[in-house]
Amino acid sequence: MPLLTNKFARTAAPDRIYFDSTAGAPRGFALRVSKRGARSWIFGYRSKVTGQQRRMVIGDVGAWPVSEARKRAAELRRQVDLGGDPQGERAEQRAAPTVTELWDRFVVEALPSRAERTQGEYASLARDYMLPAFGRLKVAAITRADVEKLHREITRAGKARRANATRSLVSVVFAQAIEWGLRDDNPAAHIKPNVEHQRERFLSVDEVGRLMSEIEHRQQRGGHWVDSGDKIKLAVFTGARRGELLAMTWSQIIDLDSAAATWVLPSQSTKEGKRTGKIKRLPLSPGAVEILQRRRDEYQASGIVRLRDDIVFRRGNSKAGQNELEADWRVFRAAAAIENCRFHDLRHSFASLAVAEGLSLHIVAKLLGHSRTATTERYAHLADQPLRAATELVDRKVRRRGAR
Repeated sequence: MPLLTNKFARTAAPDRIYFDSTAGAPRGFALRVSKRGARSWIFGYRSKVTGQQRRMVIGDVGAWPVSEARKRAAELRRQVDLGGDPQGERAEQRAAPTVTELWDRFVVEALPSRAERTQGEYASLARDYMLPAFGRLKVAAITRADVEKLHREITRAGKARRANATRSLVSVVFAQAIEWGLRDDNPAAHIKPNVEHQRERFLSVDEVGRLMSEIEHRQQRGGHWVDSGDKIKLAVFTGARRGELLAMTWSQIIDLDSAAATWVLPSQSTKEGKRTGKIKRLPLSPGAVEILQRRRDEYQASGIVRLRDDIVFRRGNSKAGQNELEADWRVFRAAAAIENCRFHDLRHSFASLAVAEGLSLHIVAKLLGHSRTATTERYAHLADQPLRAATELVDRKVRRRGAR
């Protein structure tokens, strides 16, 4: 075995491996010269874990002086003596998935269980932010600092809500990576989100009255006005989400002709149900029962046979059904002189009216199908209204008695 030097490495004959005989040289360190004259420093060892004979390249002779190559070989020898497998670990790193590959798997195995709207939102956030920033990186390489930096950059671009949404997406995707055994921690955990001011738009009693009057007026014209008007009325009476209303089926309506009329929504049809697996039971008010009874009776009397006759509303929760409702909602809203109000705000209005009438946040959470009471806390300040009315009533009585 020769003494390996820089000069020897440049002149050694091809197609041979030369192990280092220099005093103190790490066992397994060698020079390899290929048939074509390519020269590189290598390190050979037997893995203590698998028993496999390994050989790994340290670097090219032209880039690595022998002293640096020998030093690196000594570091590798220490790893092996401690039970490590440097070559195996390097191979695992190369085979480890990138964030793009993780996302591709997420799209196939995890994304379909989300609501349609959520799927679109996740796909948009991944396309615009997560993949451009992390797509080529290994899943195991992403750090909390990386996620914080991305969150900060999106925020500085004036998109505070999108920054929070992206952070949430990264957290969801990496939580799935943990479940699949691709890493042990979530790099998006404990990152402080931007403060978001909740949008609170509750219809007043007067606005609700104008809306209902406008619906009654336009429903007299028949056609799509009847369908859209009934959907909006049911949103007012139930506080249900748009998707829940559009996907309503007759099989979900229980005891419609009794005082116990109830809408039972299976877990897969509600936002909370998809997360918790619980069904949602919503007692139907007389106003909601009246609408559903009329629709049922008219349908049965028509003799029309539909392929999807279990759906309460024609077109159901299809894109066409969503677009028609949104277009008609804008007409109803404008005609009733109601400004700055989304269809979803009818859900907030239902909750606000319930809380203002003295119902507890726990009861309102049940009606809305909230699995977490924190989601209902936005209405907490409205609970002061009945209490304030009570204190004012006592105040008036005390004042009258004191004036005698």
